[in-house]
Amino acid sequence: MNLIYRGSVKDLYQNNDKIVFEYSNRYSIFDWGEMPDEIPHKGEALAAMASMFFEHLSARGFSSHYLSGRSRTSIEVQPVKVLRPEWKGEAYDYSMYASRPTQCLVPLEVIFRRHLGQGNSLEGRLKKNPAYLADLELSKMPTSADSFMPALVEVSTKLETTDRYLSKADVAAMNVVNDAEYAALRKNTQDVAAELEKLFASFGVKLWDGKLEFAFTHENNGQRGLVLVDSIGPDELRLTYEGLPLSKEFLRQIYTGSEWSEAVKKAKDLAKERKTEAWKSICENELGQRPAALNAEQIQVSSWLYLALANEIATVLNKPRPFDENINLKFWHQKALSLLEKKA
Repeated sequence: MNLIYRGSVKDLYQNNDKIVFEYSNRYSIFDWGEMPDEIPHKGEALAAMASMFFEHLSARGFSSHYLSGRSRTSIEVQPVKVLRPEWKGEAYDYSMYASRPTQCLVPLEVIFRRHLGQGNSLEGRLKKNPAYLADLELSKMPTSADSFMPALVEVSTKLETTDRYLSKADVAAMNVVNDAEYAALRKNTQDVAAELEKLFASFGVKLWDGKLEFAFTHENNGQRGLVLVDSIGPDELRLTYEGLPLSKEFLRQIYTGSEWSEAVKKAKDLAKERKTEAWKSICENELGQRPAALNAEQIQVSSWLYLALANEIATVLNKPRPFDENINLKFWHQKALSLLEKKA
């Protein structure tokens, strides 16, 4: 196998005419990329969950690039081209999408929200730009207590150094999807979200929001088809169990309020003002901040999060539990509660 891309969390290999996703124990938060520590067995848990989610969705009619589980830490998928926009002085150039390519990644991340909750970013963005309400098909300003059925859908950039939320006008200006394809992205996302919510609710987990990625397939009557790509798991979804975050949000909360996390916000604002993509360099070199390492307890409890969730999903899908039988959500909840109380 030939390594073709090393990501902050997973590595991609070419294996003849297939692609292998090798999940690592690395993690990334706040767009930083690889963080100082590794979370033991995280890669195994993510690979197990990705296989289970894709197989479950496939049985319910949702197409994806998933082919099979390959090993304890990897899955095999169909190849998808990634056409990366180039940074041209003050903006990214998406002109390579004007020819309506197929068998390639849609360069948009599609975000769904079933529930808002305290601290959501949407309320603040709507206050700055009330016209955005129409794009979201909302008739009034939402509050943190609001839920949406079907899920509210937003899109952001996927292949830029910092994700940018996009209005309908922004998407139209990028010229990467037509109106029918944009509507299909929204509908497919809402349908997948509803299916995932049902699955999580069956074992007491609440799905708040998440992000999905798609690829274009062949064109038919002026509209390209869409298939799910990348991965589905707790790094792409916001989940809670008995009030505690059961996703990458748990790791974000460990760092929230630190000097580094505050510097990241400031660096992103400065980069936006300067019309540069180099916010990470600003954070490290101008503000002098890098993420601190986790302690042993933080690493262990984070590891149990992934193992417990994989075990629970396997149980409701009538599959063998991939990890120690004693690691379940109740066990993890007790340990996580103790850890977060110490931080508070």
